[in-house]
Amino acid sequence: MILTFIEIREGKIKKSSLETLSEAVRKAREMQTTAEAVIVGPAPDTAGAELGSVGATNVHVLESPELGTISSQGFVRALEALVREAAPAAVFFPATAMGRDLAPRLAARLGVSLASDCTAVAVSGGRLVFTRPVFAGKARLTLALTATPAIVTLRPNVFPLEAGSGAAAEVAKKAVDIP
Repeated sequence: MILTFIEIREGKIKKSSLETLSEAVRKAREMQTTAEAVIVGPAPDTAGAELGSVGATNVHVLESPELGTISSQGFVRALEALVREAAPAAVFFPATAMGRDLAPRLAARLGVSLASDCTAVAVSGGRLVFTRPVFAGKARLTLALTATPAIVTLRPNVFPLEAGSGAAAEVAKKAVDIP
């Protein structure tokens, strides 16, 4: 399974999250697995339908009164618990300010590597391979992460937004304890 972090702003799902989820769905199909989404904190009522329309099979909504406002430590603690429980092959984040804040924190807590600001994702030999610009965009680096899960941020406005099956994703709300 490939898990995608969905960023919510002013009660709406950000376009960059939908693009990231679209790429996760495409790669999950190639790997013959599923793509799921996670929302930390309050989720819009339309989340299941909107994320399902892009191709997510399940939406995990992590709820706690402490997650009503953005807190890097709280969000990462909630994500870490879900990732340890669900054991995805990869966790995709949009490379927004929030994604760039949360992804390395999650990677550090899990003791795995991070591929940041990726502009291409491929499947080779059943493994995900990532490409990112280096040297101010003058060269490209292609890499595969050996540890599981692969934590990845995908550059916004690079991956096309595609429609999925149109079926609503199953929404599972889970209370998390954030001290």
